[in-house]
Amino acid sequence: MARLLGTLLLSTLLLSLGARADMQPLDRIVAVVNDGVIMQSELDARVDDIAAQFRADNRPMPPLNVMQEQVLDRMILERVQLQMAERAGIRVDDAALNQALEGIARQNNMTLPQFSETLRGDGYDWSQFREQIRNEMVISRLQQRSVASRIRITDREVERFLQSETGKRMFQADFHLGHILVKVPGGASPDQVRSAKQKADDLVNRLRGGADFAETAVAESDGPQALEGGDLGWREAAQWPSLFADAAIDMQKGDISEPLRSGAGFHILKMIDRRGGAAKVVTQYQVRHVLIRADTLTTEAEARQEINRLHDQVASGELSFAEAAERASDDPGSAREGGELGWVTPGEMVPEFEQMMTETPVGQLSPVFQTQFGWHFLEVEDTRDTDMSDRYRDLQARQALQKRRFDEELQTWLQEQRAEAYVDIRLNEDS
Repeated sequence: MARLLGTLLLSTLLLSLGARADMQPLDRIVAVVNDGVIMQSELDARVDDIAAQFRADNRPMPPLNVMQEQVLDRMILERVQLQMAERAGIRVDDAALNQALEGIARQNNMTLPQFSETLRGDGYDWSQFREQIRNEMVISRLQQRSVASRIRITDREVERFLQSETGKRMFQADFHLGHILVKVPGGASPDQVRSAKQKADDLVNRLRGGADFAETAVAESDGPQALEGGDLGWREAAQWPSLFADAAIDMQKGDISEPLRSGAGFHILKMIDRRGGAAKVVTQYQVRHVLIRADTLTTEAEARQEINRLHDQVASGELSFAEAAERASDDPGSAREGGELGWVTPGEMVPEFEQMMTETPVGQLSPVFQTQFGWHFLEVEDTRDTDMSDRYRDLQARQALQKRRFDEELQTWLQEQRAEAYVDIRLNEDS
């Protein structure tokens, strides 16, 4: 019996050693970011999601190592910002997250359950998607607090902009731009700058020679939209950073710019399309709202509970909208008027308010939603179309200057945060 047990133990030990020799690690660290880590499994999941988007759009995929480096760089920057947001106490609760997800579902003409089922059917993990949207909302709030709050546009700046030839021309067109960035690190040597400039010049020559812009951006760009083919979407000309706007103003559809130098590096633009030139008609909204905000005496949960109670009372007819606003709204200016804000022009309100305003049918009560000012619900009483007035032009000029300044300041701020963070990339290390 003793001999048999010994034989069994020896066999078990040998099997164990053999299995250990063949065993492969299930996961490993690919980057250390301050006091946190990014795991290979996290990177693989994000790469898989982006690869699925490439397949769905029928776009050729870049080499795996290029995609991994691009995605990991994006994840590092996200992680740095999420760590900053956590230290600053910036949170997005489930109610605000669900509100945002319902908005995304409405944009796709779906209810939230339908949207969830569609994503699951396409192979996405719903819980991971929810957390990714939550993280994006947290990062947006951090950026607004850290960057937008420092930007001040004076009346004099608006006046000078509107009087300038550039300002007059910019309001005549919208641009759809593609973008490639050849990054130049902070404190770069002259040789590094020359090397980056040479690469940018070579890319411009390839693109003007017929190379596909989107494929080149995916493979070569260091910009944040590289994996989207460098597509920056549509904006009014005045809202682009001045470096881009000044170069694009005379470009025609299909044109490729010369390399444009900024603190971030060398930028290459493609004019994907442009439109405009005629007088613009603006839809205005006659809106009223109720606001409940948290303060030293009212917690966030209590504020949300109170706004939901008022919403239910107005929806059931127990209270009129005006009565709810006059009795309880924390917006003193509109509360005295039964919640009336008058005619609102797009661009006057914060994005969350404007989105809800434009999505709510006339005469219906909106859902409860959150902005940086607190918890709201609103009603759109009427809409009207109006020609662009001087007041609207002033507003658009201010918005354009704010957007320009924000984009410029954001890139500088992101570079600073990335440079100050401790980052140890282990992507290409043997496990």
